[in-house]
Amino acid sequence: MMKDFMHRRELLSRLEEFVYMAEKGNPLDDSFPLFPEDKYGRLLNRLVNVYRRDMNERDTLSAARELVVRESQDNIRQKKQLTQNISHELKTPVSSINGYLETLVNNPGMSAAQRDMFLRKCYEQSQRLSNLLLDLSTITRMDEAGDKVEKELLCLSDVISEAVSDMEPIAGKYDAGADAMAKIGPEGRGKMKIINEFPKGKMMLGNHSLLYSVFRNLLENAIFYSKGTRVTVRLDGENEWEYRISVEDDGVGVDSMHLARIFERFYRVDKGRSRKIGGTGLGLSIVKNAVNLHGGSIKAVPVSPSGLRFELTLAKES
Repeated sequence: MMKDFMHRRELLSRLEEFVYMAEKGNPLDDSFPLFPEDKYGRLLNRLVNVYRRDMNERDTLSAARELVVRESQDNIRQKKQLTQNISHELKTPVSSINGYLETLVNNPGMSAAQRDMFLRKCYEQSQRLSNLLLDLSTITRMDEAGDKVEKELLCLSDVISEAVSDMEPIAGKYDAGADAMAKIGPEGRGKMKIINEFPKGKMMLGNHSLLYSVFRNLLENAIFYSKGTRVTVRLDGENEWEYRISVEDDGVGVDSMHLARIFERFYRVDKGRSRKIGGTGLGLSIVKNAVNLHGGSIKAVPVSPSGLRFELTLAKES
């Protein structure tokens, strides 16, 4: 009788402890003692296990909710930063255009040569504004509907050849930097050359417009900023599921402190030079997003003794 009384008392004591912890919403760790293995004890142990499962599910749900909130806050922060950057980038060409037009309006007696100069500057800034809006449209399209980008079977070799052909006249207008001129000697013409070593007939499933943007932007980056004599596009290797490609220049390269950030939107290694040339600060960001949408990856690595190489992969069936 006494033994049965003590057993019930112990059972009630543990039950009271469990109820107290449950009311507080406290988790039950492995140190919480099990009830005795009798008829009532087994029932109470099942109750404890149900409570533990519910607490684990609550913790999981809470962690998921915190993750959603954190991601939402990050998205809001990123969009706010992007909006601020866009506003800043738009102000420069708009202010320049307004300034040039104001000068023209307020100086009717200006010479034809001066008027022509200001009109040309207005045109340059309007082109920069147009390029910025086009790049922003591309970025937005990839952000909001990346999974809906239409893809078709196409010849990657032809896409690259098209980008090279379009950029060759531009490359021919840019003089190589002083360091590059020293390498090629006085007999060289000092113009940037594009060397296309990518083989013909390489097929893949992709979006022509985005793939063209990848190679055009990489070539523009080399032509406008590398100060080198040549940029080379080549196929470094392939297997049954992807291509490994490089776009390499022999210019001044990029300091290692910038390499980790050059794919960020509006990040510029040389802000003054980028704006002078008319860069939008979005080219390499477009490249990275477009490569990702084609199941690939991209990185920038320094070249010895000088230069920069972009190494990218593209899935054949992304």
